Amino acid sequence: MTGEGNAAAAPLRERAEQLRDEALRLLEKGDFLASLGLYDEALSSARGSDDPAFVDWIYSCRASAAAEAGPANEELVELKRILLRSSDLQTSFRAAYSEARIYELKRDFRKALFYSRIAGEKAAAIGDPLLLAGAESTRGALLVADSRFDAAAEAFESSLRVSEPPAKVLPLWRAIWKDNLGYCRMALDQVDDGLALVHEAFATIEEAGAKAHSVFPLLDLCFGYLKLDRYAEARYFGEEGLERVPLSGEPAIEKNFLYLLGETCHLAGDEPAAQRYFDRLAAMYPEFRNLRAYLEVFDFRNVINLRS
Repeated sequence: MTGEGNAAAAPLRERAEQLRDEALRLLEKGDFLASLGLYDEALSSARGSDDPAFVDWIYSCRASAAAEAGPANEELVELKRILLRSSDLQTSFRAAYSEARIYELKRDFRKALFYSRIAGEKAAAIGDPLLLAGAESTRGALLVADSRFDAAAEAFESSLRVSEPPAKVLPLWRAIWKDNLGYCRMALDQVDDGLALVHEAFATIEEAGAKAHSVFPLLDLCFGYLKLDRYAEARYFGEEGLERVPLSGEPAIEKNFLYLLGETCHLAGDEPAAQRYFDRLAAMYPEFRNLRAYLEVFDFRNVINLRS
């Protein structure tokens, strides 16, 4: 590349990184579509820089938003190519990490674990606490989905440990990992400890204004209080979370809220409300003709996995 080319590329690289930073802030707040839009602009600027390695870096960062905003099938193919050709550890980490997240959202946990292990290896080589913590939290999420709650709790504890100050890790990310640890504790019947962790996490997320990230803590609070037979609190947090489901980017979580709220109202003796929630849930499973009657008879609180 000529000197003139380098001079022309520099502003484009700077613009791409600026847009990437702005997109990351939106991603952290859960504004996935707006984040993806800025990442697209960043990628366009990066391509104008005529630096393939830089394009790979921006593309791998963009994939984090693409994973949350949609199926990201095209991204999966390109991330595999980037992972094979890139010699940059940061780019390789981001590509593997994004692939793991995409497969996690597709519920292909075998492939997600494979790429999460690669991300962990790259993070260890880099030595960045944020990347190490992120890789551990991804591993924890995949273990939770497989109902391996003890191992998952250890992974989330590790992510919190390596991200403690003076590591420069956003409190929001630590709150998300703390919520996941709290859910593991509740799934292991350590409900009081779990609720304390989730309440701390929820307060931090609310303070940050990241409502898209508040949906799972609200689900976990509903679940924890239901396990303690504290129906008023369970219903309060469940109904608040149900209203926020559209913000989460994971519409399937509505089914979990409807089940927990139906069970809460049923056990509390509010049968009309229980019927409304169970009927809404049953409408999502038209192939099961007597689902509502089945739900009213059996108590799944100790066998349900809200992350699977």
